[in-house]
Amino acid sequence: MDIGSFMPGEEECVEVLRQVRWAGGVVCPHCSSRDVIRSGRHLRFYQRYLCKGCGRIFNDKTGTVFEGSRIPLRVWFFTALMLQYKVSILELSKTLNMYYDTVYRMVRRLRESMYLNQIECRLRGVVEVDELYVAAGLKGKRGLRTLEGQVLG
Repeated sequence: MDIGSFMPGEEECVEVLRQVRWAGGVVCPHCSSRDVIRSGRHLRFYQRYLCKGCGRIFNDKTGTVFEGSRIPLRVWFFTALMLQYKVSILELSKTLNMYYDTVYRMVRRLRESMYLNQIECRLRGVVEVDELYVAAGLKGKRGLRTLEGQVLG
């Protein structure tokens, strides 16, 4: 598969991002206000918005993995698709004709965002966490007592 056959152009990728991200209406990523108006374009393709709640300006990529990246959105989408087929980073860098380090950083950002989304979905409601602190000098000692007075080991 080649990136040229994946999506015809950047405009279509931006439109897909816009439809997926703003399916329920445009929401400010800074204050979560729905009182948002269009305010021109950013880099020819991305819609710029002005939040009337907090007065901040944002675009379609603000608050996403793609924020601050100069790499075209179609390259990001192609990389995400290839990750589903378990294509190596080296193979991706050759296919995209990009440096290995650049593709590595893209893949890392995509994987981190997927991991954070999975954690946020799992940790909802009341979460109980038990912890035990052991001083460095006491590790491995027999008869170590916890704060509750229980003997470990």
